[in-house]
Amino acid sequence: MQFPQIRLQTTIAKLGINIEKMMLEYEQPRAEMTIHQQNAEMDVQRVAPTLEMDSTEARADLDLKSARRRIEDAATDGYQAWLDGLARMSQQGDQMMMVQNNRNAISDIAKANSSHPIYDFNIAFVPRWGSFKMSYDPGSFNINWTTHKPEIEVTPQKAITNITPGKVGYYMSTWNSLKIDYTGLTIDQKG
Repeated sequence: MQFPQIRLQTTIAKLGINIEKMMLEYEQPRAEMTIHQQNAEMDVQRVAPTLEMDSTEARADLDLKSARRRIEDAATDGYQAWLDGLARMSQQGDQMMMVQNNRNAISDIAKANSSHPIYDFNIAFVPRWGSFKMSYDPGSFNINWTTHKPEIEVTPQKAITNITPGKVGYYMSTWNSLKIDYTGLTIDQKG
């Protein structure tokens, strides 16, 4: 015995999607930068050291005099001898004028002129202490710097962007359907 059956066959609708991705092109040019800096300035102030030595008096003590010094010393000694002689002659002239007070004035004057003077003597160091003169100046050395700040100029560049928007498209990849079949059923068509 056969029972009548109805068979249903369905196809589900399927939706398809087309996606075009968004495109982003991005470029960032480098910033333009200029740097300018003046050179630093250096100022050097220097006073040279000096050493001064004067051995003139020490050499004179050793009788190593220059010709000029010998002439000066001789002139000074001659002038002093002339002054001493002038003073002696003036004094002796005064003694002669007053011969009435001293009857032996002529013999005293002759005795004074004929006797040799008595000189003092002592031990001396040659050259004398302090006759060699020396002085030293260390000088100075100064450095002064003048610096300048750098001048920096930066010109930024705008970013270059190119955007291609994405697209989404829908379509039916499979349409829905319904198929109906009958089985076990006899249909009388005659009648």
